[in-house]
Amino acid sequence: MEVAVAAFLVFILGVVGFVVWVYALIDVIRTPDERYRVGTQLIWVLVVLFAHIIGAIIYLAVGRPRRT
Repeated sequence: MEVAVAAFLVFILGVVGFVVWVYALIDVIRTPDERYRVGTQLIWVLVVLFAHIIGAIIYLAVGRPRRT
């Protein structure tokens, strides 16, 4: 029973990580280049694509422009 619970938690964390990654990637692509505080759109797409969940978290924390 404990193995099943652990496997379920790993699955849920994987799904949540994938959703955050897809959200960040879509947000990077839809945001105009001139709105970024740090870097350019191309750099953020590459960071999110190649660093996966860590890149998505970095983008959401540092690179995402403030919405007005």
